[in-house]
Amino acid sequence: MPKDTNKEHSVDHLIHHTLLVGVSMSAILLILGLLIMLVRDTPSPEVAPSLSEILRQAFMANGAGLIYLGLLLLMITPVARVVMLVYGYARIGWWRFALISLLVLLLLGTGLALGIEG
Repeated sequence: MPKDTNKEHSVDHLIHHTLLVGVSMSAILLILGLLIMLVRDTPSPEVAPSLSEILRQAFMANGAGLIYLGLLLLMITPVARVVMLVYGYARIGWWRFALISLLVLLLLGTGLALGIEG
């Protein structure tokens, strides 16, 4: 296999593992949170908690906290994929694609910042 093909293959694996780990961990947190809520018969919160409250509840094995943490992880997974694309493309020297991926990452960040403010 040519050297470039090996690099491309390693980038593909990096992206694959990023998505696989993100979605798998999210699913585990969601299922675990749901099971805890069903076993403890706890109601779901009426208002979404802050990030610090989500983390506090998740570390206390609160079902709703685990569900919110799983949802956050599920939303962060595509962003992590774009970060890995920037890294992977730069690593193999595909600067045009790295720059385009970086632009996509900046757009995602801008959208997030505008969403938080508005």
